[in-house]
Amino acid sequence: MGNKNSRSKHERSLIKNIQEFNQIESDQERHEKFLGYYFSTSTDSIDRFHVFHFLRQYIFQSNFSSPVEENLIRGGYKVLDVGCGPGTWLLDLSSKYESSYFFGVDSELMFPQEIKPNNVEFFKADVSAGLLFGDNEFDFTHIELMRLIYTSDKWDFILSELIRVTKPGGYIEVADRRNENVERAPILRKLMDTINESGLKRNVDINLIYSLESKFELHPNIGNVHQIEKKIIVGLNSDKIGLVSRELALAFLKSEPILIKFLSEELGVSEEEYKKLIEKDLVEEFEQVYSESIYVRIWAQKQLT
Repeated sequence: MGNKNSRSKHERSLIKNIQEFNQIESDQERHEKFLGYYFSTSTDSIDRFHVFHFLRQYIFQSNFSSPVEENLIRGGYKVLDVGCGPGTWLLDLSSKYESSYFFGVDSELMFPQEIKPNNVEFFKADVSAGLLFGDNEFDFTHIELMRLIYTSDKWDFILSELIRVTKPGGYIEVADRRNENVERAPILRKLMDTINESGLKRNVDINLIYSLESKFELHPNIGNVHQIEKKIIVGLNSDKIGLVSRELALAFLKSEPILIKFLSEELGVSEEEYKKLIEKDLVEEFEQVYSESIYVRIWAQKQLT
């Protein structure tokens, strides 16, 4: 009975959201509305976040690339994750480094609010409006997969906030996907280009990862900037990680009703044609041609003086 009522409530909410989406008049408003569903807070979406976290952990063989592990093990180290989503990254670290402290902020209430480890705290906040923490408060500050969320004019401020709250001698790490010079099969490329174009219409820098090094270097108290890339082969002849990545991509592209509506309209096809494109044509493409997915980590140390 309880599950049925809960599902009915969810369906009513979803119908209301679709009705609101249909009423949007301008392209700018429509793309801004779409952003709210790009990282959905549904249970299925949160499950994908969890799987995606462990996929990235596997390909890098670590949760971070900054040289901070010895300090985390020693304890008393304070870590901030900006745009923490459901908190998977922090929860994973908190169980491995029980003597250190972990803090997450996100503009959506996706993270655990009651049941969580004693060394983890979450806050609802939007970094683009400024972080609620004081100067020089964290030893390690981390932000990941936020390229499509914030507009170009916000990123200089966001980086300055990450640097501001990091202690001298601490590290700032930014991770995301690479967009250019990535081998993609035709259907997947069209879908990814459509999503990226929606970002351009909102003044999002889809190639942000390429300019991060220079953005870091504009700050006088930032030392050498380091970068590492890892590639996943998705589709034909891919390994198990490639298969997981493929299933995540398919689940994302066919999961959210509003995402389906948005992409079908952008592609100029019906929703039924879009579903066939994902469930049949894209699946077949993955079996015949390979695509790449490339992840990048960039990190730097805040100088002592």
